[in-house]
Amino acid sequence: MKKILVTDDDDLERAALLDILKAEPDWQVVQAADGQTALNMLCDGLKPQLCLFDLRMPKMNGLELLQRIRRDSTLRDLHVAVTSATRDRDTIIALSKLRIDGYLLKPYDAPKILATVRQIMATLPAAVEPVVVTRNLLAKTILVVEDDELERAALCAIIKTEPGWEIVEATSGIGALERLRDGLWPDLCLIDLRMPQLDGHWLLQQIRGDPSLQRLRVMVLSGEKDREKVIPLSRLGIAGYLLKPANPEKVRAILREIAGVPPTSAPDPHDVPPPPPASAPTADAAPAPTAEGPGSGGAPVPAATVPEMQSAPSA
Repeated sequence: MKKILVTDDDDLERAALLDILKAEPDWQVVQAADGQTALNMLCDGLKPQLCLFDLRMPKMNGLELLQRIRRDSTLRDLHVAVTSATRDRDTIIALSKLRIDGYLLKPYDAPKILATVRQIMATLPAAVEPVVVTRNLLAKTILVVEDDELERAALCAIIKTEPGWEIVEATSGIGALERLRDGLWPDLCLIDLRMPQLDGHWLLQQIRGDPSLQRLRVMVLSGEKDREKVIPLSRLGIAGYLLKPANPEKVRAILREIAGVPPTSAPDPHDVPPPPPASAPTADAAPAPTAEGPGSGGAPVPAATVPEMQSAPSA
């Protein structure tokens, strides 16, 4: 299976290109609606065999996106073809200097597009998925979504002290959502609340609004201590709220609980914040994910019962 990233802000033209590429069943197509989203996806670990970038896009056009990729040591070797309606010679020369693999003219001519893309793809190796091949099927998976590199590294270091856990990292809400929609089903999502562009609250709303993802167990990581800000999150079905900087013992305790490992000691009652006033709304709290996985029922998580690092029932 070879993966192609198609980036075009025009929905109709993107759909037309996708329809053409469907002629090859061995091609898996991933979409992005603008250059910034495509760059975020690539920085978050997407590894396509070929990128198709529209030349004219808002936020970041195809030329700017290509320039950013060629300056990045981890992305510079990506294979890229450009889609455009322009036949301007100087533009094409400028693109060729950035080592593009092809130039696809709009409006699309299906036979010509297929012939060009097939020729490019024929020279590229198939996708390598070492994580899928070597994954320990008995292990648990945690998705850590944190834009701060130091805080993410510190959190992953804590998680690595617990055996039987595999870590998937994402540096943005967009990257995390892409991985989830691409088939990742972690036992726990640990999401930073404050991130640039699209924050953890947005990501949580996207997860709860997607029928295929809404039963995921999600915990929020934040430096916010204001309990009034926790109440709206509890209505979105969070399983817990972990304050920064993360307490190693609390992180390990929740991982052990999810993994079904007996706790080493009783929880400290002082870790549970006092309940909010009786007037605080809790009736519309969303169901919390349960250990039964996708599609299972779960008890509501009232706003008054969301302590720091309180978990759903163990898997």
